[in-house]
Amino acid sequence: MDIVEYQDVKFNGTIEHQSIYKGEPNPELDNAWDALVFGTKLTAISAEAVEKLGKSVQPSLVKFMDEDGGGYMTTMEVTHQLHCLNLLRKSTYYDYYKSMADPLLRSSPDQYRLHLNHCIDILRQQLMCTADAGLITYQWVKGYERPYPDFSTWHKCRAIDKLWEWNEEHAVHVPWSRIKRVEQGMDLEEAP
Repeated sequence: MDIVEYQDVKFNGTIEHQSIYKGEPNPELDNAWDALVFGTKLTAISAEAVEKLGKSVQPSLVKFMDEDGGGYMTTMEVTHQLHCLNLLRKSTYYDYYKSMADPLLRSSPDQYRLHLNHCIDILRQQLMCTADAGLITYQWVKGYERPYPDFSTWHKCRAIDKLWEWNEEHAVHVPWSRIKRVEQGMDLEEAP
């Protein structure tokens, strides 16, 4: 996408750092994660844009109905990656979240493990793809026998707010009940 902007950001890597995204489960924390994971919208792209992604337009590709604006259904990958990270976070508090209405944690143990392994590998691939070559320095800290890493480092980050703005501006506001297989559509034999 040509809408990517960058900004310099210093990560707060201190262990004691308080963040709305970490800590014991609580409603505020869950709301913050839900806003990241469920806040993005479906978008539509043209057949040409599909081909620019290295994919081919085929009958199994989900297309919005013409009366809803047409185009092929997409979501931003960051949404899936954040979903996976959130699933890993929830799995560290498995007993707490299993008692809630989270369908993923209430699935069969085999299905849950399959999903968890998928998420771990997606995040591994993403981290290796964007391999951060930044350097971590070390300090001598009173009370520690070994050098202590300083994880508060500078990064050139994609401006996530700009991505969210683009997503909102290009959102397709179609209820899931209107997303249907078209007559001439054909299902893939296996999931991609």
